[in-house]
Amino acid sequence: MTAIGELRLRLTLEQPEESDDGIGGVTRTWSDAGSVWGALEPLAMNGGNIADRDTPTLRYRLTLRPYPDLSVRHRFRLGNRILQIRAMRDPDERGEFVECLVEEERP
Repeated sequence: MTAIGELRLRLTLEQPEESDDGIGGVTRTWSDAGSVWGALEPLAMNGGNIADRDTPTLRYRLTLRPYPDLSVRHRFRLGNRILQIRAMRDPDERGEFVECLVEEERP
């Protein structure tokens, strides 16, 4: 169980906004959807390769209070770090906290 005092990190919640790019695709930008307080716990680090570059992916458990309409389409920003939501759950089914599995790619 998480105590409310453990939510010490202030994160910016971002939501995607997509617009037509004129050639059949979309252009995605991100806009602020609010601020949340959370606790970040490291879970794993995996190596990957994107465009012939080694790119480690770090996974974290992010615990926060419920936020209206939060979904895996959103992401969090913590300073210069981007945390993409991969999965969400209510850990004890009481609606007090939400746990998000988030990933951060590092260049």
